[in-house]
Amino acid sequence: MNALKKIIAWLHGPRSDLFLFIVALALLNLVSVNSFIRLDLTSKHSYSLSPASREVMRTLEAPLAVKVFFSDNLPAPYNSAGRYLEDLLVEYKGVAGRKFSYESFDMDKADNQELARSYGIPMAQVQEIKDNEVGVKNAYMGLALIYSDSIEVIENVAMTDGLEYRLTTTIGKMIARTNTLSGLSGKVKVTLYASSSFAPLGIGGFRDLDRVLSDATAELNRKNLDRIEYSRVDPAPGADTETIAAKYGLQVVSWSTKPASGSASGGASAKPDGSGVLGVVLEYGDRFRTVPFALSQTLFGGYGIAGLDTLRDTLEANLQGLMANSPSIGYVVGHGEKALNDDREGAARLASIVADTYEFREVNTAKDVIPADITTLVINGPRSAFTEAELYRIDQFVLRGGNLFLLLDPFEEIRGEGSMAYYGAPPSYPPIDTGLEGIVKAYGIIPGKNYVLDKACYVSRRQGSPEVPLYYVPRLAKESLNRKNPVSRDLADVIFLQASALEIEPSASSADRTVVPLATSSGESWLMADNINLAPYAMEAPGPDKMAARNLAVLAEGRFESAFGATPPTVSGMDGKATGATAFSAKDHLAKSLLPSRVIVIGTSAITGPAVIDREGREPVAIFVRNAIDYLADNGGLIEMRTKGLALNQLDRTTRSVRTAARAVNLYGLPVIVVLLGLLAWRLREFRRKRIAERYAAGPKKTGEA
Repeated sequence: MNALKKIIAWLHGPRSDLFLFIVALALLNLVSVNSFIRLDLTSKHSYSLSPASREVMRTLEAPLAVKVFFSDNLPAPYNSAGRYLEDLLVEYKGVAGRKFSYESFDMDKADNQELARSYGIPMAQVQEIKDNEVGVKNAYMGLALIYSDSIEVIENVAMTDGLEYRLTTTIGKMIARTNTLSGLSGKVKVTLYASSSFAPLGIGGFRDLDRVLSDATAELNRKNLDRIEYSRVDPAPGADTETIAAKYGLQVVSWSTKPASGSASGGASAKPDGSGVLGVVLEYGDRFRTVPFALSQTLFGGYGIAGLDTLRDTLEANLQGLMANSPSIGYVVGHGEKALNDDREGAARLASIVADTYEFREVNTAKDVIPADITTLVINGPRSAFTEAELYRIDQFVLRGGNLFLLLDPFEEIRGEGSMAYYGAPPSYPPIDTGLEGIVKAYGIIPGKNYVLDKACYVSRRQGSPEVPLYYVPRLAKESLNRKNPVSRDLADVIFLQASALEIEPSASSADRTVVPLATSSGESWLMADNINLAPYAMEAPGPDKMAARNLAVLAEGRFESAFGATPPTVSGMDGKATGATAFSAKDHLAKSLLPSRVIVIGTSAITGPAVIDREGREPVAIFVRNAIDYLADNGGLIEMRTKGLALNQLDRTTRSVRTAARAVNLYGLPVIVVLLGLLAWRLREFRRKRIAERYAAGPKKTGEA
């Protein structure tokens, strides 16, 4: 008892303070291992998970395991990448909870090195400076992600820039492959709209359509955890049919069972005596996708519903398009566009840097129907004209909710050959007319036939030679980029090359759509429209009256009106529908948008070529193009992650007088402020001393004194 009393007395006394402080500190550290608070005070929250990453973590429906193979004691800057990776995994764990786990391995052990190699993570060599000598150190810097029955590997985690982007996009692809409808709060509605008036016509496959579609939906439900709800609707003839067709863009099929007067074979000249709708609508929230059924003529003269044998695949493709889970981006070919496999002059680098998220799938609009799972279409530098059928197909794609990325060159640069090239003849620049100009004009954007030249441009610097400004290569500061749109908000120093000016129709923006510039040249830019000559020494800047800012990239989003008006063009066999001289005729033309769409137009395709895009995709212009694709593909959350940690916050442009004033303040302002504050403190102290002296120098007051 005496010993216990002594201990209690010692604890209450001042001698135990140091011991109690150490115990409290140890307990606090033990608690903070699992319960902690982190504050990220960086402007872009570079060390916190982005909303897109949090959303991906919430869609996990199976355990996700991360195995980290990262060597210890690495030299800078690789050691910071290891610490940042550890912090990121802790953040992921905090959001996903028990569905996320990670394990770090000691890479000094041979067994762990063998395990890393079995996952396909190679050993890398990093440069190390030690004892004033430069050496090479072997290291492992990778991780393996395991989700359901799929494994993905991320190699060479050597930098912090873009690490969260790589992790989140990889996890997102793994989840999408496993379950297209993961993370839904409700069900996807699959509705068959089939008018019963088709039944007496003997159309092959019509009576089995309900069963085939129900079976296909049930098969998809087994893969997507019963998140699809199937139903059939028989629209009433007349107003009900027209309303449903207008709402979902379903085709109205009309037919005639009797030839019209004066017609030997009936068909298109026969007077329709019946009509109905036939198609499937996939719907989730305010989004929907329409799957029309085409009627094809059989060998025996009758008609049947085409595509029933591939209906399950068609539904799955449309599900991916509906949920924006499709990794495919349509890339139009067949008109001289930049080739995806050409690394010298084509778009091979663009395809390479977007491969971590998307796959460019070639689409020949002259031969193919735009696939159902394609929600974004890229047309990059076409050289020849599109047919009217192709233009109509693209127009209807946009009006059905598809997104369009156009990179249109105003001129084709044709260099001299043979003796002309030998004698240094300048290239010629014939204008390019693809027909796409009329499409985007209907959406509010007018491409010009000119080049934008800018005093704020890239300057060629070679040793021993004077600096040469390349006016046709505008260099856009952050003031020239739209700070309100995520595509361009966090960028600066974006280079454009041989770009045309884009005008915006005065009445383009309305209650249903907005048309805004994403990138503009500086106020010291002008146009070259005639006698094109891009030789640097031959260019002279005009007077201030001809200089103004020009739009280089423009975004239009919302609902549009068809470039073909209320009447579609007369094109036989369009989209493979049996609408020729038969007893059936189909009407599915859209004069206005069914769903909101996004269209981005850039007045040059040169920014997707190797002249300006680096292989790693880290240059601002490469990030600008990738951001545009993400925005169109409804993956805006990836944009924020991609620009984390990038050193693109340049100072605002100012005048010489403002810069001189700022320099004077930096050089002399601080010393002057310190002196003034010292004088103020001295005067306040003197004033306080004087008040104290006045109060106490006279001594205490005598009794009776006022």
